[in-house]
Amino acid sequence: MLELMVVVAILAILAALAGPSMVPVIERWRVRQAAEEMVATIAFARSEAVKRAGNVSVTRSTPGTAQCALSNSAADWRCGWTVTDASGTALRVTGPLGGVSVTNANASGGSFVLTRWGELPAGGTLTFVVASARSGSSVRSAVCMGGGGLVRSKSGASTCD
Repeated sequence: MLELMVVVAILAILAALAGPSMVPVIERWRVRQAAEEMVATIAFARSEAVKRAGNVSVTRSTPGTAQCALSNSAADWRCGWTVTDASGTALRVTGPLGGVSVTNANASGGSFVLTRWGELPAGGTLTFVVASARSGSSVRSAVCMGGGGLVRSKSGASTCD
């Protein structure tokens, strides 16, 4: 019994030492997961825009609702987003993503609409910055869509240049 208690104590000490080193790994995983969700959403919206002959929009979820109670900045997308068709029917809903901030770096902020070709109107561009919400963290990823509809993701950056 004494030997078992010594082994458990040693495992507890090792776990206490290894725990803090897992924080950056978890942060990178959360940021990558959120960036991949944004890429998947944009790809889905593009395919629906082509299928439905345009006017498919992606709109951030409104803070203050049951889904999210965060700030009301139009550029703040961490409450999630919804893909809707021209009639306003929700096609896909993404809820709040824990541990990350999602910011639309474009001036339009709260939503974007795709044309019948799955592109942004007038050859516009779109950039989202997904970053760890932990104070002092530099873990981030950029998700960008160019005028031709190409969607890219770049780890460790705020732009896709």
